[in-house]
Amino acid sequence: MLHCFRCVVWLAILLMPLSAHAAEVVYDRILVKINDDIITQYDLDEEMKPILAKVNVKGLSASQKEQLKELSKQTLEKMINDKLMAQEIKKYGIDVPDKAVDDEIDKIKQERNLTDEQFAAMVKADDLTVPEFRVRMKGLIEKQELLGYMVHSKVLVTDSEIKKEYEAHRDDYLLEKMVELGIILLPPDISAVEVRKRIQDGEMTFAEAAAKYSVGPGKDKGGSIGEMDWGDLADDWKQSIDGVPVGGVGQPLQVQGKEALLSPIKIVEDRLVPLDDVKDDISNRLMQKKREAIFKDYFDKLKQSSVIEYMQ
Repeated sequence: MLHCFRCVVWLAILLMPLSAHAAEVVYDRILVKINDDIITQYDLDEEMKPILAKVNVKGLSASQKEQLKELSKQTLEKMINDKLMAQEIKKYGIDVPDKAVDDEIDKIKQERNLTDEQFAAMVKADDLTVPEFRVRMKGLIEKQELLGYMVHSKVLVTDSEIKKEYEAHRDDYLLEKMVELGIILLPPDISAVEVRKRIQDGEMTFAEAAAKYSVGPGKDKGGSIGEMDWGDLADDWKQSIDGVPVGGVGQPLQVQGKEALLSPIKIVEDRLVPLDDVKDDISNRLMQKKREAIFKDYFDKLKQSSVIEYMQ
């Protein structure tokens, strides 16, 4: 394979004086036989052309040349896989009508809000013409139908698997701690420092102080203004109650131009996103993993049963 790659790169650079006949022989040389199909040097060159067009081969470092060789090798392997897929598509009589291709292209245009001209420009940016894009789209749809026949119908994800995956990745579903917050907004003639001291000394609870002194919301509910995510609190609010135990009282602060006291009435940590909220996402992820595993097994067996001959 590497020898073949050198034919592509170095012959083009170093051996330009060779005759047209010699160049033609190298250019059309068979690289791989895949059952009844072949891949030639020309086929590989065409596949690599968009990449090589953007590369100044003479200016590449040694490591970059090695990377280019590896990319050429990977490209050839992909072409082999594509040939095998094409053979399977033919074997099962899968044929995608033009309308299916039209529908997929229309869907792309709608999703990206593209006119025909804008779509053509997008395709051109990928070094393709619209007809070439249609050919590739048809091939993709054919592969999807083949996978649907060979793989997707064999995949099932159970509720127990979903629950197990959820439990195994609890950290991914942790929510920030939540605080039920109490607030006392004090009138100008009442000192927040003095009220806080009375609460800390046990003369009254925060709820009793809210009912007696507060001119703000929730005074009849212990000063509660509801549950909030910790991350949604303003920085000075966080600083006031950071480290304060449930039912305690934080440092005085200014709220809406008034002295105020805050209290964490309830703190809930280690909250999880409910399983029902992420069940579909987990199911889809597990489904994809199973599909990939089944397809890999299917494709490995396909390659083993095929005659693939690399020509030296």
